[in-house]
Amino acid sequence: MTINPPLTAIPSDFTTRKATNEDSKAIQELIFGVLKEYKLKPEPDSTDKDLFDIEKNYQYDFFGVIELGSKIVATFALSPLSDECAELRKMYATKKVRGKGLGKWMVKYIIQIAKENGFSEIELETASSLREAIILYEKMGFIEKQFENKTPRCDKAFTIKLR
Repeated sequence: MTINPPLTAIPSDFTTRKATNEDSKAIQELIFGVLKEYKLKPEPDSTDKDLFDIEKNYQYDFFGVIELGSKIVATFALSPLSDECAELRKMYATKKVRGKGLGKWMVKYIIQIAKENGFSEIELETASSLREAIILYEKMGFIEKQFENKTPRCDKAFTIKLR
């Protein structure tokens, strides 16, 4: 996927970059920690198996991290579902950095990447317990759609048209 610098600056004190396999352990700890915080079960043998070899599993996709200093504090990814539609995946932030504009920035950046790569729609699945994320998605223009249950821990789906 083509990755250009984001149109909008990331909130101050934070940096972003593409994830590598060296980040896998820190990414797993972050995501599994957030899932447990929201009473959701990590699934390292299925849904979260991709986190154990990010470079292979996101070879043609995008997986980004946000750092505060040298510590990974947020993750976000975009994966093609078809020629027209991509999926926003693995968007998580530690409790310490929530409410600082990172979620809005990540969604804007993912939309930019999707548009630059010719996608006309982005879908995502989430869980009802992730209330703050759902509010963010709706504020950013995502509309709830019929849920297909591709991810066992999710019970809601959203979409946004880019054209």
